[in-house]
Amino acid sequence: MPAQTFLAAGLSAGRVRAFLSAPLKPSDPIRGTPLIARNALLAVTLSLTVMLASCGSARRAGKDAFVVATSPVLIVYGGATDGFDSARSVRSGLDSGSAVEVLAFPFTFLYHSVEHFIYCGIHLFDLPLTPLYALTELPPASTPVEPLDFYQGTWFDEAPKGSATDATSGESVPPGYGR
Repeated sequence: MPAQTFLAAGLSAGRVRAFLSAPLKPSDPIRGTPLIARNALLAVTLSLTVMLASCGSARRAGKDAFVVATSPVLIVYGGATDGFDSARSVRSGLDSGSAVEVLAFPFTFLYHSVEHFIYCGIHLFDLPLTPLYALTELPPASTPVEPLDFYQGTWFDEAPKGSATDATSGESVPPGYGR
């Protein structure tokens, strides 16, 4: 039956087999290859422009997207660094040797990895709520929207204006403190 339909269409079975087994060309010789890298770079540039804008809701969405995109690395790295600090604190708190620190590290690593997993989940949940935050910024006397502060020190966070360091304790003090 299939051979009869090929013959009815004017195609032989050999020509159909040759057409189906022909290798695919990687690009069109007339138009060239598609510039996928250029399109990706343009998309990243536009995304960063929106994310780093002065609009608080765009900065919050940018930070949420950044944390969610880097969450596989962030969970492991945050768990390892925080777990190491906690294991060192266990060692100094018990006034013991390095064996206690080594034994405490897997537990502190697991605890802090779960903690960072929860933080990334909160950022993932917060990302679709961005349009609601944008609506809250429309009234002129509204409170500005700020990014979540689980991960501080990113380029999405603004440095507090007018803050200083207390000379005696070395702690950061809010603007106008002690004046």
